[in-house]
Amino acid sequence: MRMLNAWTLEADDPAVAVSELLEQLNLENQLLAHSAGFITCSYDYVETGIVKAICDALPFDVAGCTTLTNAADQEAGTLLLCLSVLTSDDCRFATALTPSLEVDSAHAVIGETFKHAAAQLGEQPGLVLAFLPMLGSVSGEFILHALNDAAAGAPIFGTIACDSDTANYSNTFTVHNGTCSRDGMSLLLISGNVNPRFVVTATSEQNLRQQQALITSSEGSVLKEVNGVTAREYLASIGLVKGEGVEALISVPFVVNYNDGSQPVARAIYSLNDDGSAVCGGAMPKGGTLSIGRMDMEDILLTAEQSLEKLLNNEGINGIIMFPCIGRNMVLGWAPLSEIEKVGEVLGPSKPWHLAYSGGELCPVSCSGGGTVNRFHNFTFIACAI
Repeated sequence: MRMLNAWTLEADDPAVAVSELLEQLNLENQLLAHSAGFITCSYDYVETGIVKAICDALPFDVAGCTTLTNAADQEAGTLLLCLSVLTSDDCRFATALTPSLEVDSAHAVIGETFKHAAAQLGEQPGLVLAFLPMLGSVSGEFILHALNDAAAGAPIFGTIACDSDTANYSNTFTVHNGTCSRDGMSLLLISGNVNPRFVVTATSEQNLRQQQALITSSEGSVLKEVNGVTAREYLASIGLVKGEGVEALISVPFVVNYNDGSQPVARAIYSLNDDGSAVCGGAMPKGGTLSIGRMDMEDILLTAEQSLEKLLNNEGINGIIMFPCIGRNMVLGWAPLSEIEKVGEVLGPSKPWHLAYSGGELCPVSCSGGGTVNRFHNFTFIACAI
């Protein structure tokens, strides 16, 4: 498989943007038998019709979404559109866009859409790239579970759309062949000789408290009790709740060990309910244990570097896709591109890579038996080598 990258800063003139991308890609001399692409960009490219113009000009299907900031190879920025093309003689590609997921039948909608896309391949995919909408009524965890059921456990790597313009991420879109959707999920399925390798890192060991707490009651993403007391009481006991206020919970990673042999995952706590429970960014399984992490610029750069060094130990890497959490970017403050710069230092020009900040991360984690299980993440640097 080859990964071809191109980028543009032309957010006003569709013809110029298309010309710039096609010149960089040189598709006439680069495409193999089967191809597909994915786009990440700021909302501006949706508003001006440039995303549609690009998709219309390409001779293959395109998936993707809006993002806060992205990069392709050594070019990075907030007002940037990045396009990656995956092309292969021995892989096949299929794409799809779900109808609105803000319906009671969302699980069935996801299943039917996946089934239709997989039928184009003639076999189950070896990798699913998923671009999820940012929805208040349907969680990323729910969407992942439904997609995992449909994919029969095939590895799922993906992101939730976000934007850089609004406090509530209202200008977020997924992309499929020129259609830009606020409430549908865009999928890119790959079958054949695909060999994805993954890395998942939220925080370094040095930034993770050794003390662990037991989740004694929960319901999905709602954390009810920890160590036999309400979530609010537990958070107050460790100094994260004072009076009626929540002290910077949105920037504190809670690392959850499922205690089932799988790699721990990071969770965000979004808010506290009147009954003392906490609304979290992903599943908080009863019987799991919690460790409190800490995010700072030094640790973000360290975990990005360590993640990629680990990934580069694999052979046969043709390209790397990365979806780090927007929470990491926000912690960077006055140096918002420093994590991307670190990625560029580690990877250099030797391999094509595409990075886009994520409103929620989907990536398999390793299990003790040697397999993987699909998980939803917060605060995490995820990467996939293809």
